[in-house]
Amino acid sequence: MTQTISKLYREDSYLKEFRATVLEVALVSGNSEVVLDQTAFYPTAGGQPFDTGFLDQARVLEVRESKGESQIVHVLKGQVSLEVGAEVNGELDWSRRFDHMQQHTGEHMLGQAFFRLNAHVIAVNMERGICTLDLEQTITEDMALEAEEICNQAIWENHQITTYEVHDSEIGKVPLRRTPKVSGMIRVVQIGDFDFSACGGTHLRSSGEVGMVKILKLERIKSGATRVYFICGSRCLSDYRFKHDFVSNLGLRFSTAFEQVPARTEALIDELSASKKELSGLKTAHAALLATNLLEKSFPVVVHTIKDAGLLVDLAKAIAARAGAIGILGAIDGARVLLAVACGAGSSVNANDVLKIGLPFIDGKGGGKPDMAQGSGTNLDGLSAALEAMANPLL
Repeated sequence: MTQTISKLYREDSYLKEFRATVLEVALVSGNSEVVLDQTAFYPTAGGQPFDTGFLDQARVLEVRESKGESQIVHVLKGQVSLEVGAEVNGELDWSRRFDHMQQHTGEHMLGQAFFRLNAHVIAVNMERGICTLDLEQTITEDMALEAEEICNQAIWENHQITTYEVHDSEIGKVPLRRTPKVSGMIRVVQIGDFDFSACGGTHLRSSGEVGMVKILKLERIKSGATRVYFICGSRCLSDYRFKHDFVSNLGLRFSTAFEQVPARTEALIDELSASKKELSGLKTAHAALLATNLLEKSFPVVVHTIKDAGLLVDLAKAIAARAGAIGILGAIDGARVLLAVACGAGSSVNANDVLKIGLPFIDGKGGGKPDMAQGSGTNLDGLSAALEAMANPLL
């Protein structure tokens, strides 16, 4: 008969150390897997990640449920000398646990904020650096801002958070916003009079400890649902520090005041866009002039190695703009060889067929249409031979 272990994290989420007795030990894939008679380590469940820490001197790498929810397996780094019946001391990585409690409690509160706007949570995930809520409705930016405001106001009201169990026959008396997924005795997490949720995870003692919640972005997912990306607590502070430092550094680079950085950035983007457009026009004009000079020397077949790889396609098009002309071009772009073949109107030559002749010389791949084909390869020494082999049948 499987022995049900005591889940200390349900009784006290702030328990950082505990003593326990080893029930099972196994070596799996080079790591020890240990089952205890009681534990404060939370296993991955309900979208909340597992705790880490130490059992005696052994590092806890992962914690997971086993045999349904009746056992919890602690995966320890390497092979450890623990025997069944031995007593061990467990110590949690408290910064990780507290961060998870901030995210988890904040998730409950943000879910309730959206619920008050008639948006319903269908899935949650807190196993990445950024948490997500999936809502079955389409959420607008205005709705997200309103939900964020509702949530943060409730956080700062510093509601007491309590947990208790209710039998499923009486659960209808509790104003839950989501139907429980379990039966029998159901654990309820209550955040003042703001939110009631059926949940087996770890939570804070008061909403004020969440600090704040910040929605980062919205994403449309299947069936018109919306995924909300958000962070809570200390993650908000880290996010703010990064963005504050980034904007401050931009201000120094632009020699402008902090608050003027957005406008200065927009102005620079507009300048860059205009410069790119001007440069594109100059490249086209340069390619046209170069094409004219090359065609005067060797019409109808132009074989040429160009120094500016960025001009390759423009030059190919400029050559092909003349009826009957054929351009066989190459360039070196860093560690790659580029080839382009272009055929003007009226030419009986297939650019794709010509390109295929040169590709083996540069260990390359490519293709295209009868009037324009391109390829690239890694054998820089093969460029001249490739151009010669492609041109020979046409000269």
